[in-house]
Amino acid sequence: MKSHLCVGAMLFFLAPGTLLAQTAREQAPDRPAESNAAPEESSRDSDSSAADKKVYEVGHGVTAPHPTYTPNPEYTDRARKKKLQGTVLVALVVTSEGQPRDVAVIKKLDPGLDGKAMEAVRSWKFEAATKDGKPVAVHLQVEVQFRLY
Repeated sequence: MKSHLCVGAMLFFLAPGTLLAQTAREQAPDRPAESNAAPEESSRDSDSSAADKKVYEVGHGVTAPHPTYTPNPEYTDRARKKKLQGTVLVALVVTSEGQPRDVAVIKKLDPGLDGKAMEAVRSWKFEAATKDGKPVAVHLQVEVQFRLY
């Protein structure tokens, strides 16, 4: 019996500042924390605009960013052959322009799938988070799930 591979991205807000990216596109097998504290700010050295030097946490007057473009992560051949499944937790900053930056894996699964998760998240686009009606940069964590069906 042939197994099918499900790869893609479906997003669900789990908690303020956290998204779930779940695999969702069927392919043939021969193809692929937030606290309740007030909003925090942190300084980041980057080439982004001055607005992005203050990075907020979602909640307490800071709205979450809304994903507008989320290309599907791909399975690696090695992971598919080994039938690896699981979740990669990725931390990032969504800029006031809705672009991901400072993307990093904080819960690993497999080196290849970790890389594929980061690659996908780096290409995502968002409608920026807001504070007092103005776009702001926020910390975000997303779960990228890899499942074989």
